[in-house]
Amino acid sequence: MARLGGVGRAAEALDRTQPSISARLADLERLWETRLFRRVPRGMLLTPEGSRLLPPAEAVLRDLEELDRAAGVPVTPSREIRVGAGDALGRRRLPRAIAALLRDRPELDVRIREGPAPRLLEALRNGEIDLALVVHASERRGDGIDFRTILESEVHVLAPRGELPKGQHALSLKALAARRLVVLQPGSGFRRHLEAAFVRSGISFRPAVEVGNLSLVRRFVAAGLGVAPVPAVAFGQRNQPGVERRRLAGIERVRYDHAVRAGVPLPEMTRRLLELLSSDAD
Repeated sequence: MARLGGVGRAAEALDRTQPSISARLADLERLWETRLFRRVPRGMLLTPEGSRLLPPAEAVLRDLEELDRAAGVPVTPSREIRVGAGDALGRRRLPRAIAALLRDRPELDVRIREGPAPRLLEALRNGEIDLALVVHASERRGDGIDFRTILESEVHVLAPRGELPKGQHALSLKALAARRLVVLQPGSGFRRHLEAAFVRSGISFRPAVEVGNLSLVRRFVAAGLGVAPVPAVAFGQRNQPGVERRRLAGIERVRYDHAVRAGVPLPEMTRRLLELLSSDAD
């Protein structure tokens, strides 16, 4: 109002009503016991007391605006993406989304951290990454992290080429009981998903080979060392060299969550990456 010269013009600029502006002015004058404006034929002018208070008032408003901006700005540089991902989404889905993003923003720097969910979530809490992609776990709640399911994947079985029955579109968990299983090492979210499915079915879970990532799982299967339940999202629709696959029946789809720090806005490019991940389809 001091700059615009009238209650009506101030109300229009602030998208408020004139009575609300007048009432707020009266409250300030009563609280400070100071007359801030005087009326003139063409509006209102600051009193000497009002003129004295205007510079510090404007400084306070600038500080408040800066505080609002700082509260909504992530600490990650705008040209950097920092994401943690497990092996399944990190094999295909995440690289495709990043490639699509880089076509529009080739100047982006990409920082990817791989590992099991506990390690990724700890990195997220510590602010070392802004987004974590992990297997869903119903027991995870609170602790400053928000989870939301980003996709679900069927579970398939990889087997050495020629070993699976022809014409059979799915295998059961029971059919795996007598076979050598190649699986991920303990600590993997997908490993826990498998173990829970075997327990619910009353079938013993006895891995014959344990390896550290899904690329090794495929290689060990192709070498004839066993069969492997795997998340379908990690391999897409195409057959892998040296192996064939079938859908695994009797097991729930495996859910993948994206995790972010509660109350912390995602950097713009990380938010765009999440949109690409969510809209991707094999």
